[in-house]
Amino acid sequence: MTRADVIAAVLRRSVLERPLLGSELGERLVQGLGPRSTVVEWTATVPQLAEAVDRALVKADAAMPGSVAVGHALVVEYQGRDLVGTCQCGRRLGRIDARTRLDALTVPWIQHTTRDLAAAAAAHS
Repeated sequence: MTRADVIAAVLRRSVLERPLLGSELGERLVQGLGPRSTVVEWTATVPQLAEAVDRALVKADAAMPGSVAVGHALVVEYQGRDLVGTCQCGRRLGRIDARTRLDALTVPWIQHTTRDLAAAAAAHS
């Protein structure tokens, strides 16, 4: 499921944390109409709708470890005399001597961000 799919699902049937308040009726409102009708299925303020979309995206990201929202930057840190490589998502990529070329960490990172993430996405499709 793509992020656009998650947003579309929220717009089709928005689940709001709180009801619309009377004081908010003077603000901009968004309404979800039923398919091929003028029946209002839900009404929300723009902040309410943004909160609902944000919650749905956070939930979708949590359901798919290693998703784009988590981030996949290569992180290289000194530990003693060694360099330790990890992905921003937490995947450990290796430990090398500080004199070793960084390719020893970038190659596993590239494999992780291309092959491993593609396999995880295909498994969740």
